[in-house]
Amino acid sequence: MKGRDLESVEPVSTSPEWESAIKEIVSSPGVAMVIGGVDTGKTNFCTQLSNAAVDAGIPTAVVDADIGQSEIGAPGTIGMALADRKVEAMSDLKARRLYFIGATSPVRHLIECVVGTKKMVDAAIEAGARLVVVDTTGLVDGPIGRKLKTYKIDLVRPQYLVGIQKKHEIESLLAPFAKVEPVKILKISSSQLARRKPTEFRIARRQLSFYNHFHNCPGHIIHLDSICTWNTWFGTGRPMKWQYQKFMEETLRCRILHAEVTGRGIFAISERSCSSEGVRLLEEYFKTTSITIMRGETFTNLLVGLADETGRTLDVGLLQAIDFDQRFMFVLSPIKTISPVRVVQFGSIRVSPEGKELGTLPDF
Repeated sequence: MKGRDLESVEPVSTSPEWESAIKEIVSSPGVAMVIGGVDTGKTNFCTQLSNAAVDAGIPTAVVDADIGQSEIGAPGTIGMALADRKVEAMSDLKARRLYFIGATSPVRHLIECVVGTKKMVDAAIEAGARLVVVDTTGLVDGPIGRKLKTYKIDLVRPQYLVGIQKKHEIESLLAPFAKVEPVKILKISSSQLARRKPTEFRIARRQLSFYNHFHNCPGHIIHLDSICTWNTWFGTGRPMKWQYQKFMEETLRCRILHAEVTGRGIFAISERSCSSEGVRLLEEYFKTTSITIMRGETFTNLLVGLADETGRTLDVGLLQAIDFDQRFMFVLSPIKTISPVRVVQFGSIRVSPEGKELGTLPDF
């Protein structure tokens, strides 16, 4: 099963505008970031630009920063691939590097998306690419879209900022960089063949991509003492004394699987849901309003990144369970060996091994 089974390969569209922009970029390569709304042909343009550069013998890389409709790497990641040949679709390229976001929407993850895009561009240049093609999400509307694109462009500072639009819908995103060096703005019209894809189609594509990533992948045991954790309170504090944990259980009338003190607050994992009245009593007793209690089942099927000692994401996994007594976690992942993993990056989305999205988690 492949993503293109759901018609991920769009009809090839070209126009004098597109051909002119591609010719200009290929003649003097650098970093080319492509922005535009949903279904304007961004990925199609990136594919054509990459293929033209390959034809010209230019070392080329593609950074896929569209975390919701990833072509390179699993959804929820920013992938970088070296374009060593012409392809029909970006999904034909194998990811060389990944940056884990842990979500399929950038809305709550602007910082991660901006930093991850920059890191993958830098990785492409370090790998020898003279042309780096950056595909982006279709989030361009409202203050969130403006912030995401503005700071992503500012941090990366591409030589070419390619704006694809149907009318003038992204002019406000391009205008702030009209006089900023070394950015050159190229405005082109949206593909005539770009098809509007319904939300259901996008969800189905993500499900298929997740399924392809996790289908028949092995399980791995990761000892908690061998790793550190990112993007979670879990594993970042000091263990709570047993008598205080016992007091929490008596107050909440619920078994506490794990508890730790994090800065001025408390992070705990319970066997089941706890009453808000019990939490209020604990806040009074511990003199803090920063008590976070999550159910243990919340971590089942949580998307996680598996990174090495440098913080580089090696692969993506699904957290199945945490044994707090024996201090290990069980993770499904296609990674060949777990031995290099030193960081487990917690995501904010839960996904079944069959690829179905099960919902998002609050920040914790």
